[in-house]
Amino acid sequence: MPIIIVGTRGRTVKDGTVGTTTTICSHCRELVPMQPVRHKRYLTLFFVPLIPLEKGRAAMQCPNCKTLFYRREDS
Repeated sequence: MPIIIVGTRGRTVKDGTVGTTTTICSHCRELVPMQPVRHKRYLTLFFVPLIPLEKGRAAMQCPNCKTLFYRREDS
C-alpha cells in the first residue's frame, strides 16, 4: 500500500512594493529595519509546495529574530 504525505506549509517571501521601516522589535528588543514580507500557505505533496491556498498576508519581519508582525484587520 503506497503512502502519500499531503499537508500545508507556510512560506514567507519578500514584498518589494513597500520599503523597510526602522523600529524596535517587540520580541528581541533590538532596533532593526523591519522587512516587508508576504506570508503564504501552500498545499504540499511530500513536503514540496504545489498549490497556493491563499493570496498571502502582508506582514513585517524582524531580520534578527525572524518574528512576523501582521497588520491588524479592520473590523
